[in-house]
Amino acid sequence: MTGIIFSSIIKDLKTATESSDHPFRHFTLATSATDGTPRMRTVVLRDIDDMLNLMIYTDKRSKKTPHIHNHNSVSLLFTDAKRFLQISILAKAEIISNNSILQTIWEKIPQKSRKDYSTQLPPGQEISNPAAIDYLEGTHFFSAIKFTPHHIEYLRLKRPDHIRVAFKKKYNDWNGSYLVP
Repeated sequence: MTGIIFSSIIKDLKTATESSDHPFRHFTLATSATDGTPRMRTVVLRDIDDMLNLMIYTDKRSKKTPHIHNHNSVSLLFTDAKRFLQISILAKAEIISNNSILQTIWEKIPQKSRKDYSTQLPPGQEISNPAAIDYLEGTHFFSAIKFTPHHIEYLRLKRPDHIRVAFKKKYNDWNGSYLVP
């Protein structure tokens, strides 16, 4: 049965990369700030590969970048309120630095979305109002982050019994065991 649950997790994550209305499309990423303070933000799931590595896009000037450089252990939280389902993933994060990979991804990003990575000021900088954002021409700060999971927890609240399963990666195999919810 844990194998069926694991397959359903993979299916949901893959579907979320293809469907903008899937509840797992937007998830919470938790990092540790340089002073150790936990930081959370909502990000967009962009890709998942056959090894279950997940990818998001970001502005390389965002605060999550130095967080990951200093401490690459992160937590990802996916929720589906309609199904009372939560997937929690512990992973190692890696800022993609290969320019060839970044260029390939960049070319696939729609023109209207590219401006998100070309603001004159970095993300989180104070401005007077939302219309006060200036964009640069021909310059961008696009980057991507890859997450390599090593622990996945599945929690489904349902009657008569809630289901909680922990999956741990050992080498390239995932092993699941039931937990008390």
